[in-house]
Amino acid sequence: MRNAIEVNGLIVTIDNSGCIGTKEHDLVKVPNEITAYFTARTAILEQLCAGAIPVQLLMANFSGDNVWNEYAEGFKKAFNEMALNMPPLTGSSETNFSALQSAVSLTIIGEKQFSGDRTNCLYYIVGEPLVGNDVVENLDKIANLKELFEGLQSGIIEAIWPTGSKGIGTEIKRFIGEEYSAAINLEASAGPSCAVLVAVKKEYEETFKKNMTAPLTEIVEMN
Repeated sequence: MRNAIEVNGLIVTIDNSGCIGTKEHDLVKVPNEITAYFTARTAILEQLCAGAIPVQLLMANFSGDNVWNEYAEGFKKAFNEMALNMPPLTGSSETNFSALQSAVSLTIIGEKQFSGDRTNCLYYIVGEPLVGNDVVENLDKIANLKELFEGLQSGIIEAIWPTGSKGIGTEIKRFIGEEYSAAINLEASAGPSCAVLVAVKKEYEETFKKNMTAPLTEIVEMN
């Protein structure tokens, strides 16, 4: 697992977004549905990294009760992309005070359902590191959630590992080891897991390449 934790047999993941939305003082101006989609996407990828499927969503909404449904629609979009029904959603909104900037946090509880075998695998980066406005301006460079989930379901992909603000290089070390690298910016923030590390069975390499629409970068062992 990456940042997920296991509690009494359940997998718990979390992601949050701040200063991104429709408020006047937000630093990145996007619809609240998009903010929620990328928040859910990251927490879902952490679930898949741990071999779990989400069963319950918990939202902490600091943007006002009036945007609850907009956030819920963004979460739903992520699950629709995977052809899954969105799990039940509960949580709380800050209604005593009005924040100047948008903020939302999503916790996902999942049930462990699969585990990968990384024997005889090749490693790739799906997508590119993006953050802020670059995310919404370069959607074709973001690892596709549907394609990753289908790869896991079919056995073409044995394991995935999201990346974020610490950069791809840090996550390669955590996922595979220090003796591996890739011809990509290893230090730039990958934002909401725009780039995802994957382990692919050697015999499925060509099928994997055909199925991924985002840019691919091979992770290679350093001599």
